[in-house]
Amino acid sequence: MRLKGASTKGRKFKTLMKRTKDKVIIKEVRVLGSYGKMYHDSEIYSHSLRKLSKDVKKSDSTAIAVAALLLSQILTPDAILIPIPQSSGRADYTLELANTIRIIRQDCTVIDILSGSPRKKLYDIKKSRTSLKGVRTGLKVKDDVDCRESLQDNPNVFLLDNVLNTGFTFMRARRALRKYVRTEPSLLAISATCNWFN
Repeated sequence: MRLKGASTKGRKFKTLMKRTKDKVIIKEVRVLGSYGKMYHDSEIYSHSLRKLSKDVKKSDSTAIAVAALLLSQILTPDAILIPIPQSSGRADYTLELANTIRIIRQDCTVIDILSGSPRKKLYDIKKSRTSLKGVRTGLKVKDDVDCRESLQDNPNVFLLDNVLNTGFTFMRARRALRKYVRTEPSLLAISATCNWFN
């Protein structure tokens, strides 16, 4: 694993890569910090990133606005954001977060291209299983979306999620996008669990 801190417009973010026994490899991950930790600038956000991630998941409009503002500062120019669907099969809060980032950063594009089958939440599945092997998300590219050209021409494609934990959802989303995205997508998330920082 490689961990590197970088700075964009005076804001700190983490760029990290990980290779595990399950071979989860992500080209680039941009997160605000570790899931259980406080945000590094308490004047901007005085709570833990866990609280921010959970509040975004509840579609709290204030949390989405704060997360979008912070994430917009670590996003590369001219990026394409693809929100990852939740267990409902739709990108609900991730789409709202992506659209708020687009309002702040007018140089990025949001493409809501993925859908999935409704399923139990991965958190609940992990309580009763030791592995996510065989779990189906049903993630696929929507039939009515025509964005192949913009996805293949832009090297700055980011899948957007609230928390990076096992990398399972990212891997499934990446597999679904294989025919559409020429370059390896990166991941933009509010936080990552501590195993990504070891």
